Amino acid sequence: MKAAVFYGPRDIRVEDIEIPEIKDHEILVKVKACGICGSDLHMYKLDIFTEKICRPLDRGGVPGHEFSGEVVKTGSQVQGVTAGDRVTAVSLGGMAEYVPVPCFTGYNVLKLPDEVEYEEAATIEPLANSLHATLKGSPATGDNAVVFGAGIIGLGIVQCLQALEKDLGKLIVVDVSDHRLALAKALGADEIINVSKTDPMQRVQELVGSSPLMIYPDETYPLVDVVYDCVGYIQEHPEPTVIQQALEMAREYTGRVVVHGIFEAPVTLDLTSLVVKQVDIFGSFGFDAEEATRALEWLRTGKINRRALISHEFSLDQAREAFETQCRVEESVKVLIKP
Repeated sequence: MKAAVFYGPRDIRVEDIEIPEIKDHEILVKVKACGICGSDLHMYKLDIFTEKICRPLDRGGVPGHEFSGEVVKTGSQVQGVTAGDRVTAVSLGGMAEYVPVPCFTGYNVLKLPDEVEYEEAATIEPLANSLHATLKGSPATGDNAVVFGAGIIGLGIVQCLQALEKDLGKLIVVDVSDHRLALAKALGADEIINVSKTDPMQRVQELVGSSPLMIYPDETYPLVDVVYDCVGYIQEHPEPTVIQQALEMAREYTGRVVVHGIFEAPVTLDLTSLVVKQVDIFGSFGFDAEEATRALEWLRTGKINRRALISHEFSLDQAREAFETQCRVEESVKVLIKP
């Protein structure tokens, strides 16, 4: 079978490899669509996190962990899934014609209803991640929320906040891409800020107002209840880290910061704002079974439209072009590879 094999920074090749044998608890999926994740980009550019997101081969490894397809074979211990089922799945090695998947039905393997196409289904994993992050921030009626990063996770948070019908005060999205920011606005953001053109702290304060610190009344902070960091740290953008800006932006006592972005290197932080304002900070990673099921149901009912976020589709033979396109944030959002 054909597979995209990663060897090192910006070195991904389409090669013929053996169709994998499955174990008793696994299923074999014929892949129909596989998304390129932000984690895949960290791997592609810098060869980091590679062992966590590639199915290893004797040389190199097959990336891709958010995909959909048809079950063609099941192991003897698998229950609830049979050959012929349409599924979305989370495992390693999805950028190939076939992929073995340890099967935990209802969690990392979900059967697809007829209303959900394979392309949309390949975005359920990041949508479930977005929902997990959204709920970590405990958004409530009247809250002002800021989302840093208008990639698939940040835009997914915008979609989740709309689907959850949270009557927020202001929903503000910050990014460097006008293209992605326009999409955030179309999906329901009240305000958008291009950080390459505007100081986000100053602009957010203008939008939501400010208040003096309780113990240092000559200092003010924006009235932001929850900040979602969907960026982490990207080495090619050495400006102040988003987590630093988020800590300074969150309001005193009740402010929350949810960090979902991945860090490409260690960072140095001034934690004075965390201490003085007593901000809560939460890490966010992955999702639980209920969140995955809810994400799928939102797609089935049309409550969330993921088609709007799929910017490009490439064949497996075009894997390198697909990765390069995903790197160009001004023109892409979610790039799919379709074996």
